[in-house]
Amino acid sequence: MTELQRYPAFRISTEIEVRDDLAPVGLAAISPLPLVCRWPVTGGIKGFAIFCHGLSASGRHYAELCSHWASHGYFVINPTFPDWVDAVARAEPELGYEPGGDGVAWADHPQMKARLYEILHTPEYWLRRIEIVRLVMDNLDTIFNQTCGAPSAPTKGAITGHSFGAYTSQLFAGAEIDLPGKGPVGFRDDRFAAAILLSAQGRDQQGLRAGSWDGISGPLLNVTGTRDGGARGQDWRWKVEPYEFAPPGDKYLAVLTDADHYLGGIAMPAQMPAPTHKEAVLQITLAFLDAYLAGEAGARDWLASIDEQVGDCPLGFMRK
Repeated sequence: MTELQRYPAFRISTEIEVRDDLAPVGLAAISPLPLVCRWPVTGGIKGFAIFCHGLSASGRHYAELCSHWASHGYFVINPTFPDWVDAVARAEPELGYEPGGDGVAWADHPQMKARLYEILHTPEYWLRRIEIVRLVMDNLDTIFNQTCGAPSAPTKGAITGHSFGAYTSQLFAGAEIDLPGKGPVGFRDDRFAAAILLSAQGRDQQGLRAGSWDGISGPLLNVTGTRDGGARGQDWRWKVEPYEFAPPGDKYLAVLTDADHYLGGIAMPAQMPAPTHKEAVLQITLAFLDAYLAGEAGARDWLASIDEQVGDCPLGFMRK
C-alpha cells in the first residue's frame, strides 16, 4: 500500500471536548434530546458540521465519526429528531416496544419496525427534521459561544448525514421534492457551503423525482456501498442518483466494495462492523471537509488522486 492511498492528515488529531446538554430556546418543544456538540481542545475551528442521524438513531450515535471530524478541527453538532426509536416508543406505548435498549432491537420488533418505516415516508417527519436543523442554524452564534467560543474568522459549514439523515442533508443542499398537497418545494439553505450524503436516496421516494437535484450547485460527497440498499428494496445504483443527477462542479462519489448500509459501523460500533469500510469513510469525509470548509489544497489534491482504493478498502470513485 502506498501512502497516497491514505489521507495524510488522517493521523494528525487532537483531543476533543463534548457537551450533550445544550438546548437552544425552542428546541425542547420539537426535539426529544438536547444537542450533542464536539470540538477540538486545541487549535482553531476550521469549520462546522451539522450531522443528521438515520432512522431510529439519535444525536448520541455516530460518535466515532463525529469525534473524528472534531479531533481534526471541526465543530460538530448532532441534533436528535422525533424518529429516534425511544422517542417513538414513549410517544406510542401501544406499540409495545421498551425504550432504552441497544438501539437496534427494533429491527426484530414487527410493530416498531413497521411504524418506523411508516415514519420514514411521512412528510410530517421530513419537515420536523428541517425545522430542527433550521433552529440550530438560527442559534449557531449562541451555540458557538456556549461551547468552543466564537470563531475568530468567518467559518464555513457543511450539512451531513446518514440514511434518513442523508435525505435531510440533500434537501438543505438544494434538492427539490414534491410535497403532498403542496407540489414542488425546496429547502436549500445557503448558510451551508457543502454537503455529505452517506447512503442517500434516489428517485421515487420521499418526494424525490427527476429534476430534484438540479439545484445542488455546491460541493457534494455521495458515499454508498455495493451491498447498500433502499427501504423499498432498491440496490446501490439507486443510492448514487444524487451524484448522478446533480450538476457538475465539485461533486464526488465513493462506492465502497462490499460495504452495506451501515458503511462499516459508523452509527454504532457493534452494528455490522467492518473496519476497512469505516476507515475509508473517515478518510474521505475528512478530506472533503478539509477541501471545502477549510480550503486546503492538499485535501483537494488527495481527492483528485483517489483511484481504486483508500487505505485497505477497494472502491469505485468518481468526480465531476
